[in-house]
Amino acid sequence: MRSESSPATSFVPPPREGWWFAALTVAIVITGLLEVLPTVSIAQETPTRASFDWSMEPRFGLDADGDGLVEIENSPEYTHNRVPDSCPRQCPAIRLPVRLVATPTPADIGLPEAGFVTYEWRISGPAGSGTYHRPRPDLKLLLPEGEHDVDLRVRVRLPWGSITLHSRGSMVVDDILVVAIGDSYPSGEGSPDIPMVDGVTSWADAADPAAVESHALAHRSSVGWPAQVALALEDGEHRTSVTFVDLAASGARIDSGLLRPRSDPAIPAQLDDVERIVGDRRIDILLIQVGGNDVGFSRIIRALVEADPLFNPFCYEVLIDNLWSSAEDGVWDRGVSVTYDAPFDIGCRSVGGTRSVLPGLEGLDRAFGRLADRLESFTIDRVVLVEYPNPTGGSPDGGQCDEIVGDVTPPFGFHEVDDREQTAAVQRLLEPLNLSLQAAADAHGWTWVGRVAAGFTRGHGYCAPWPDYGYPGDFEDSPLLSRRRIDYTDGWYRPPGRHGAPVLQNDGAVSWYRTASQSAALQGPTPRFLTSGTLHPNELGHAEMARLVLSEIGAGY
Repeated sequence: MRSESSPATSFVPPPREGWWFAALTVAIVITGLLEVLPTVSIAQETPTRASFDWSMEPRFGLDADGDGLVEIENSPEYTHNRVPDSCPRQCPAIRLPVRLVATPTPADIGLPEAGFVTYEWRISGPAGSGTYHRPRPDLKLLLPEGEHDVDLRVRVRLPWGSITLHSRGSMVVDDILVVAIGDSYPSGEGSPDIPMVDGVTSWADAADPAAVESHALAHRSSVGWPAQVALALEDGEHRTSVTFVDLAASGARIDSGLLRPRSDPAIPAQLDDVERIVGDRRIDILLIQVGGNDVGFSRIIRALVEADPLFNPFCYEVLIDNLWSSAEDGVWDRGVSVTYDAPFDIGCRSVGGTRSVLPGLEGLDRAFGRLADRLESFTIDRVVLVEYPNPTGGSPDGGQCDEIVGDVTPPFGFHEVDDREQTAAVQRLLEPLNLSLQAAADAHGWTWVGRVAAGFTRGHGYCAPWPDYGYPGDFEDSPLLSRRRIDYTDGWYRPPGRHGAPVLQNDGAVSWYRTASQSAALQGPTPRFLTSGTLHPNELGHAEMARLVLSEIGAGY
């Protein structure tokens, strides 16, 4: 008997046969689903919301042909990520490969990969909007640089129905364009990618044979500190990529090499090449190290090696004074003439000195002004100017080498840069040069990277011990006359791209400089006075300069 105010709650059972059939059907379905969908994972670990991450595919540091060498492509197609001749007229904005990964994945829920989880991406940004449906949690797209809004929906099928997990956010697609210009110090002179074999030296690699030829003419190497900076930026952040263009060339000066072409070798002006390769794309970082050849660095070293008071006692002092005057004003037709006054007064005087061929220290600020004016035609976020190192440091306590470059004229070593000449070269050439570079950086709003010379001085100069990467097991047991370190280049030279590992870092005294004997062995030619790699940073020196550059720019990249 029921109350009149109570709602009806009567239950009429189904026919006996139908009831059992329905129950059996439900049991079979649930059992089948539970076999596919593990009960513990779904009941206890099902995520309650979605999320996503993204990464940029690396663009520099690749070895596409598998020869163990990093490619430096230096082409418009590489810089704008397009195939040749794909846009003969106005090219669209660069699009870059981006990979998005959603969470949860099927494995996170305890489900098989296929059929139970689907992903819907809605992405809008500088290129417009698009919707993408995928059965897997990853999505690869080509997107322009800039900020993109991401709306992710993850639909999960469960035994009792389905759920949709949602995530909204944004991502910034950013490819850092790094361009390097300058002389032999940033080009990597003295540190080829593969040492000389049968008279052939291999410099930086590229897919285009014309680029390979250009690298060889410029003595351009992936060991150079600009390439090491670009590699570190590429490896340091998965949400950015790096495009690297390296146009530094051995022998370049500001006016002859950067602003205008050089006549020998026939390499285009570096900034003309920047315009051709980069076009109107924004340069994020422009790396520069130049000025040494503008004050006659190689001329001065050659003259210091040749000058010797024992061989020219009457004119030695005048020769040395002429050097510093030429470094100052860029006039390089000075000579010496022996004077004789009876009966025994023999002396020497300076002659010539009328033809200016280089800017010299006095004209360096104007040369950098011309460079700055030309750079105004490009869109550049940051210009980085780097100091020159000091080759005279012989010990960690700051002690100076007794002599440097004496191995240019073996075996006697009469011609070298002695300790007095080194002191004068630092005071009259290196320090004023670096001060002029710093003044140029300050005047034009560029980032200055100093501390280079000081770091090399502390036991890492020309005369410091060679790097030691290990020698063959029978090296020490071989006869003394045949045991020459110079013959085992792998024992003292390790280009990081070829060996796939960081270069050796030493706490104590070890040279960061390339000697004449090493340069002759690595890149030739065999006469040491003809090889051009002498007095350039080795792989350790380039690693140190890259570290200093990164310490200055790292906060913003």
